[in-house]
Formats: sequence, structure tokens, C-alpha cells
Amino acid sequence: MKINNKEDARYMIQDSGLTIPRSQITHHALRFTHHGFTLLELLIAMIILSLVAVVIGAGYRIGINAWEKGEAEINETQRLRVISALMSQQMKSMYPLKMKIDDKDVIMFQGKSKSMLFATSLTNAGGYKWIRYSFKDNTLFFREGILPDKKLEEKIEGNSDKEEVIDKNIPEFKFEYYSAKDDSWKDEWDFSETIPMQIRVTLSYFHPFLITIPLWVKDAQTKQQL
Repeated sequence: MKINNKEDARYMIQDSGLTIPRSQITHHALRFTHHGFTLLELLIAMIILSLVAVVIGAGYRIGINAWEKGEAEINETQRLRVISALMSQQMKSMYPLKMKIDDKDVIMFQGKSKSMLFATSLTNAGGYKWIRYSFKDNTLFFREGILPDKKLEEKIEGNSDKEEVIDKNIPEFKFEYYSAKDDSWKDEWDFSETIPMQIRVTLSYFHPFLITIPLWVKDAQTKQQL
């Protein structure tokens, strides 16, 4: 190492076998001092870290909310699919059972926008039963009974406490009935000698689904009468 002057030689420092002039010690000390952080730099770093934490937290919350919303929609969809499958199965087993109203033979089928009454056959024990769906106060009700029944009208219009609740909190529900004769959809279908060709059910936010009445039901001729 080259020594520039005697002053440097006077302040030679022996360290691990190396001779370091004082001028170089001062130079290294200054360089070390310049590598530190100022208070302003620390504040800026803390602000940046805080912003990053906020962004990460917000993203996490959005992800959790999206996941919970997706789970709720899946459960809701599954629940409504079960209801639609149940109704489709029962309506497709409809039987054109005749009954007398005002001395006229009519098929036991009455449909309104919020309710529907029809008859089905009992596959196991034989005979027939009546089924009625009704919708009120965002709740879908179900009731059934064995035919013939002299108190049928009284039971249909009776106390709703005896009705079975299929589901609650249904925002929207509606029946519609397709008339092949008029080639149009109707909100009501009174007792008559015919039944609708199709029934359209609007269930909550689902796309309305159609239930087609089997041909054997529409074409059946029966002597059974209430």
C-alpha cells in the first residue's frame, strides 16, 4: 500500500496484519454513515406497507364474500330444483277423474295463478287422491287427501294450518295453463271437460319450466266419477 505522506505513516493501524491509513478509515466511516435510513424514508416505507396490507385485506374480503354468495346461490338453486322435480312428478301422474258440479260431468282439475287442484291415481293400493298446491305469503303449501271425499271443498278452502309447507321465502310463484283450443296461455282454468295441454310454473328467479301433460291423460276416457 502506498503511503502519501508522513502524517499517514504516523497513524498507521495494525489490524489482522493489514496497515490502514487514517485517511482511509475516515473515508470508510463516512461511507457507512451514508448507508443509513432517514426518518422520512422510514415513514414512506411504513405508508407503503400499510397500503399494501389494506389492498390485500380488501381483496381477501371480496374473495370471501364472493365465495359465500356462490355457496348461497348453489344451495338456493338446488332447493328450487327439488321443488320443481316434485311438482313435475306429481303433475305428470295426473288422472282425469270426473266429478259432478251443477249436474255436469267435469274433470277434477282447477287451476288459478296461485293454486292448483287435480287428481292422481294411487299406484300401490288403487283408488285416487286429490292434490292441491297453493302459494301465499311467499310460502308454497301442499295438501292431499283420499277420494272420494264428501268434504273435499271444505278441506280445500279450510284452515291452512293443516297444509304442509313445502318451502318458505319464495319471492315469486305463478301457474299458467296452455289451451290447445285457443292456442294461448291462461292464468286460470276452471272445472271443465278438458284439461290444459301444458302447465307453466314460474318459480322464483328460475326460468319458467313447462310440465307437459302425458297424452294418455288427455285422451283417457274414464267412467270413474265422484
